[in-house]
Amino acid sequence: MELSAINHRDPECLTEFQCDIFITTLGFESRCTFISRKLEGKSCRKIALSRTDHIKEFAFQENKSYYLEQGFEIISVEAKVPDFDSIFSTVTDGNIHVMLDCTSMSPRWYFEIFRWFNEDQLEYSIAKLRFIYTMARFDDYDPIRKVKKIKDFGSTISKSSKKKKNALILGLGHEMNICESIYKKVNPDLLYLYYADPHVDKKYVEKVFVNNHGLINATSIRNLIAYPIRNGQTIYHSLIDTILPLRDEFNILLIPQGPKIFWVAAMLVNLGYPDTQISYPQFKKPPSTDRHPIGEPVVLDIIFEGEE
Repeated sequence: MELSAINHRDPECLTEFQCDIFITTLGFESRCTFISRKLEGKSCRKIALSRTDHIKEFAFQENKSYYLEQGFEIISVEAKVPDFDSIFSTVTDGNIHVMLDCTSMSPRWYFEIFRWFNEDQLEYSIAKLRFIYTMARFDDYDPIRKVKKIKDFGSTISKSSKKKKNALILGLGHEMNICESIYKKVNPDLLYLYYADPHVDKKYVEKVFVNNHGLINATSIRNLIAYPIRNGQTIYHSLIDTILPLRDEFNILLIPQGPKIFWVAAMLVNLGYPDTQISYPQFKKPPSTDRHPIGEPVVLDIIFEGEE
């Protein structure tokens, strides 16, 4: 199958989507069940993927009780990623519709879901994923984190024999020193900075600029790009517009720090342009923090289609 469409949706359309499977995460954050509570009464298979390393933290037990009351299957994930072959094998009618709540989900997991459908899944002619994400209320508490190294998602694409310069497209997060540390480790010939503005919380945008002022001041104004946090379709096309003129001359690395919707757009770009590498910083494990929901969710329809 191949990625065929990415469509922004208004949050008011959330409940009208008729799905075969609803997948969410059993995590410890208070915002974990925000989407599920909006979708109570959905008649479909409901799954909460779970890791057991946070069972005593914050709202984990409360969230677990809620999911069990609502008829969710709780699937413990012992490996790095869930067994998606097993999860999706129950739908065999040619089309599949999946509601995917990534609010508390590891980026690795939803990247693997996108990649799973992008591969040659002969069972389906169309796969429609409704991606949903609940943003967190901004908390000025920042545990200090240090970047250990930069890791790639998936296998590294073989580089062309033609010698190229290196371009880094970096999403700006609000934490101090993280993005500057990434920049120093990559040491690119060309830098583009993406940041969320407008955001649901003005304090977040202010923090992004304060904590990244050195990197921002050293970057050309035309390479500093704002994106609307609610519209993944717009973010995706903005990234494509940046990447296409660079591909002949540069090896392109995407490191999507910042809100999850930017991660998703970057991952989808990687599916269509696999010569564009996507990576992430690895940290020493920071202290866990609880996060609470704010505003309406972000909604994005992602469609994969098989060849005729």
